[in-house]
Amino acid sequence: MKQSSVTLKDVAKTAGVSHQTVARVVRKSPKVAEKTRIKVQQAIADAGYLPNRMAQQLARRQSLTLGFVSINISLHAIAKIADGIRREALKQGFSLSISMMNELDQESCNKAIDELLGQQVDGLIINTSITHATIKLIQERENLPPCVFIDFDKNNDALQVSHDQVGGASLAAQHLIDLGHRNIALINGAANTCVAHWRESGWLESLSKVNITPVNRMDGNWNARSGYQATLELLDAETDFTAILVANDEMCLGVLRALNERNINVPQDVSVVGFDNHDDSEFYNPPLTTIDQNCHELGETAVTLLMQKMNSEQQSESRVLLTTKLVKRQSSGPVKT
Repeated sequence: MKQSSVTLKDVAKTAGVSHQTVARVVRKSPKVAEKTRIKVQQAIADAGYLPNRMAQQLARRQSLTLGFVSINISLHAIAKIADGIRREALKQGFSLSISMMNELDQESCNKAIDELLGQQVDGLIINTSITHATIKLIQERENLPPCVFIDFDKNNDALQVSHDQVGGASLAAQHLIDLGHRNIALINGAANTCVAHWRESGWLESLSKVNITPVNRMDGNWNARSGYQATLELLDAETDFTAILVANDEMCLGVLRALNERNINVPQDVSVVGFDNHDDSEFYNPPLTTIDQNCHELGETAVTLLMQKMNSEQQSESRVLLTTKLVKRQSSGPVKT
């Protein structure tokens, strides 16, 4: 076989492995057993295969690119998910192309998908975080490559991965209840996002178990400014609360500033618990008690599921739920007596 006509698929057949395994060896991925690596390298040498990216694309009619559709990637958790996707994609022999939604609506989602389809991506990871109907509408599109969705729609059998948002928020609320708090306010994320809905459900779930009536809840927009404004509104409404559960750590930054400006001490007067445990949370003043979710793991898992689907491998489950945990720091304490 002439060197110029040898394809990655030919090497895979000779070595008795999948073309994905050959791609990993070419990319020097650590996720290949040494025995397999040696066998593939020998097949490459025997065939005179040149790992030319364009040749791979033409031979297999693949772009060797995965697409990630997402809401605002400047948000810490989303950036971590994207990095996890990118890292795992590279290990699997793929690059990553990202398209951001300008708004939280179906039209923006479709435009972001169209952008990636124009690049002929081989698979999509979609993080819309909007309504549950979104998945069904996306699935009805024509010529859609294999897809994995981040965040759950329990009424849909699409391939999905998420952290346990309800369980995490419930854990945060229960922590405050265990500290003696009974008036626990909620500053939630954007009202039209499913993540905000689930985190509110977790808050309500824990309060309901001990017959606590929810006090005021406010909607933020996932950024520090919205947390600041929501806290001022809570205080101006003269709501009786001793603790605030905040739907992400970035909003907590604004919450803590607002409380400080009103001379309200944390946690002596009001306890604050966040969600995400991003890298800077331990350096807040005071260090932030929060719910930890491993966003890198989420991104990596999404790629693993997508590769299984692209390779037509049998999947044990269509919905993967990752665990969360409480990280206790100094922003939460016993209710003031």
